[in-house]
This record gives sequence, C-alpha cells and structure tokens, in this order.
Amino acid sequence: MLDVSRTAGLGLNLRRVRTEKGLTLDRLASLSELTRGYISLVERGLKVPSIAALLRLAKALDVSVAYLFDPNSAQAPRYTIYRQREQGAIQTRDGTFGLSALAAGRTRKMMEPFLLTPPHKSAPRASHAGEEMLFVVSGRIVIKLDGEDIVMDKGDCLYFAGETPHEVRSLGRQKAEVLVVVALASSDTA
Repeated sequence: MLDVSRTAGLGLNLRRVRTEKGLTLDRLASLSELTRGYISLVERGLKVPSIAALLRLAKALDVSVAYLFDPNSAQAPRYTIYRQREQGAIQTRDGTFGLSALAAGRTRKMMEPFLLTPPHKSAPRASHAGEEMLFVVSGRIVIKLDGEDIVMDKGDCLYFAGETPHEVRSLGRQKAEVLVVVALASSDTA
C-alpha cells in the first residue's frame, strides 16, 4: 500500500530543491543520468526511487539523501534514532517494494543506511558510487551481482563495490527485510 503522504513528501522536497537550484527536469535528468519522466514521477509521488536513484539525485543536487527526506533537519545531531512505530516505509503502489531511510535526520554522513523490502520480482538493476553492505534481517533473498546469483538467508551479509551492477529480490512466500548501508567516498557526501 502506498503511503502517499511520505512518497509525496519526498517528491515535493525533491522538486523544491531542484527549483531552488534553478534546475529544469531535463537538466537534473542529465546531471543524475536518470530520465526526465522518472524524476517527474518521483516528484509527483507516483514512483518510489531506488537507493541508486536517490544517491544520483542527491549528488546532482549537491545535498545529502537525508536532506531529500527531511529538508528541515536541524544541525547534525549527535545521533539519530529510527523508531519503526513512528516512521513508515515508502512503498510502491502495489506494495512490492519498500524503502526506509534509517538516518534521515543526520546530514553530512559517510554512510546512508536503509531498510529494504525487496519485491519477489527483481528490482531494476542498480549501480552507484561507493561501497554497499547488505545484511538479511529476515527472510531470504537472491542478489544478482555482476551476473552471478547469490542466495542469502537471515543473518547473511554481503559487502561489495557499489559500481558493480546489482539487483535484489525476495525468495519464498514472505518478503525479506534487508539492512542496506551505502558508504560514500568523502567527495560524494553532501
């Protein structure tokens, strides 16, 4: 089920930052290497961006991913805490894909942590700057990493270069939950 308020909020923040920086959809598409149509869908709250897309948009806009989720965040706190009962995952309209930014309140960080609920069908292939770590919190997944299928069970962890093309999907009846941490090179952080 799509939580329109959270998806729309991310889209509205993205549109606001883009227009404040004087960028057209076409220019942001060029800078982020995403399509104009895709960005338009995200801005209207009709598409949940992938982690790779969020990283590309944030880099193109020269802001942190956290800023796209919460542009009103104050000066970086000593710590941030994510409480599931107070937050909700942004999900696709058909409920196949869920994504929660786990440290949205903290800016200028070297890591971007997310809780991912991968669909049963492969999500679009991703690649991005930096390094990535996946830890299976529950369920089973298969990640296609540069063409190789790697099956992972609860408790398994995988660490790899983000530039390596990858896609992930849930296996079995229940969707998996995966902790994803993307570590950015210092020049990639905003």
